[in-house]
Amino acid sequence: MRRGLAILVLAATASSCSYFSRKDAPSPPPVIRYMNLKAVYEFLLNRTRDALEVKKKSDAIADRMREIERERRERQEEKREHAALDDEYDRLRGDYDSLKKAMKGHKVKLLSRIDRAVRNVAKKKKIDFVHNIGDELLYARKEYDISDEIVRELVRIEDRSAPESR
Repeated sequence: MRRGLAILVLAATASSCSYFSRKDAPSPPPVIRYMNLKAVYEFLLNRTRDALEVKKKSDAIADRMREIERERRERQEEKREHAALDDEYDRLRGDYDSLKKAMKGHKVKLLSRIDRAVRNVAKKKKIDFVHNIGDELLYARKEYDISDEIVRELVRIEDRSAPESR
């Protein structure tokens, strides 16, 4: 009798234990969306005055450096002196390198803000995966694009953290 009762208790415990339950129950499919990181980054860059100024200065210096390289090639072909161009190019190179470091710092800050916005949107919408449109994603329907929602979240975060709102 005791043995039968022990087997009955063991069977009841085993049937209620999750280890013995069926694992065949289908889980819901993951929610996958995509964004256009380049467009979101450009939006944020254009709203950040310091980063935009650094980018404009950097682009102007890069253009001038390309002009100097072209002039140096032309003068080499003509066997003319180009020491002044070399000095200007070296000075511009130093300025360009320092601006590049500054731009890298701005880029890190901007990408961390984008990451925060992506995480917030993914959490709100219960999204499992967010892909960048440029990373191996060849096609996706527009209805799965969350770029606009990420931009709205960035603006919302910016408004919330603005000194006027405090």
